[in-house]
Amino acid sequence: MNKTATLLILLAIFSTPVYSQGKLSKNASQFQLEAFGTGSLFSIKFDSRILKKENGIGFSIGIGGSPLGVLGESCNSGFQLAIPVGLNYLIGKTKNLLELGVGIVPIIVSSTKVFCLPKPGIKEDFFSENMDAYTYLLAGYRFQPVHKKRFTYRLFISPLLQKNFAVKFWGGGSVGIRL
Repeated sequence: MNKTATLLILLAIFSTPVYSQGKLSKNASQFQLEAFGTGSLFSIKFDSRILKKENGIGFSIGIGGSPLGVLGESCNSGFQLAIPVGLNYLIGKTKNLLELGVGIVPIIVSSTKVFCLPKPGIKEDFFSENMDAYTYLLAGYRFQPVHKKRFTYRLFISPLLQKNFAVKFWGGGSVGIRL
């Protein structure tokens, strides 16, 4: 993992307590279980607004991953651990919001690399131990009850940007609970 990715991970981990002592809106904070999202095949995330508002700028941090070889992405065996860290912006005044976001996902791969023939249409080593981070963009819909501790959900598209691949179109969804 390069120095920039390590610095971003440490910054995200140690800045969360600073935010929690500041002006976070407890009503806008939530935990989310995400599938096919920014944290690989599955992840758990904490998401909150920076200001005491239901919408506007916020951040998310989580942990997720996937076993290698799932969905034909690789013939390697092992596990990919992802740590998605991002900023997001919610637009709207009611429970139906447009979510826009950007972030970085440092990854740690524990795998056994084996020799395999490339499959037609699959780019070899997309999730490989040679990769140390990827960035993402996010656009989607978020249902978030206003000022209530209830379930939330999101549906989004999230293109992944990597140094050796132009764009991998990705997307997913999540369910959450407001704190």
